[in-house]
Amino acid sequence: MYQPIRLPYNFNALEPNLSEKTLKNHYEGHYLRYLKQLNQLLVNQNFSFSYQAPFLYRNIDAFPILVRDDILFQVGGVLNHELYFQSISPKKVEVPEPLKTKITEKYGGVSQFEDRFFDLAEELPGSGYTFLAVNASKDLVLLNLANQDSPYMFGMTPILAFDVWEHSYYLDYLNHRAQYLENMIPFLNYQNMNQLYEQVLKE
Repeated sequence: MYQPIRLPYNFNALEPNLSEKTLKNHYEGHYLRYLKQLNQLLVNQNFSFSYQAPFLYRNIDAFPILVRDDILFQVGGVLNHELYFQSISPKKVEVPEPLKTKITEKYGGVSQFEDRFFDLAEELPGSGYTFLAVNASKDLVLLNLANQDSPYMFGMTPILAFDVWEHSYYLDYLNHRAQYLENMIPFLNYQNMNQLYEQVLKE
């Protein structure tokens, strides 16, 4: 079965911007529940677990039609949360190359990218994520997706996921999403983003 990732920091490492209570609840109460439900669905389908989870998006037609939506929702809940936890850092991280050059070419600079990212995340209706993804042409794409949808569903590889479901911030910020974004965007983990970007470039 798929195993949970370990957080690359302690539950209290993001305080005061994100409380230990919020992060612990997010990881244990939400992420681990999605993982448990995904594993159970796949066990029921005699899945071998010999492939990484993104395989499910490319091969969803191999499963009975009645369980496909549920599998996609649960795998999204797993992969989106994993990438979100890896997309934030307790310390401010400079943008490495080659991602910095690509962001500058695409958005005019890192600050302009973060402004656009903020605007997009703030305007997402309801629940979902704001992603930075790489498309088939190796170009960067900023996009909002609802609920647990993933760029993998559209042939893109996500390198940044930012959770704007209320459970990701409500205990600290109530319904003030903009304040959550203002406090957390400076702590985007560009090092992790760059590593994922380089992996996609090699494919």
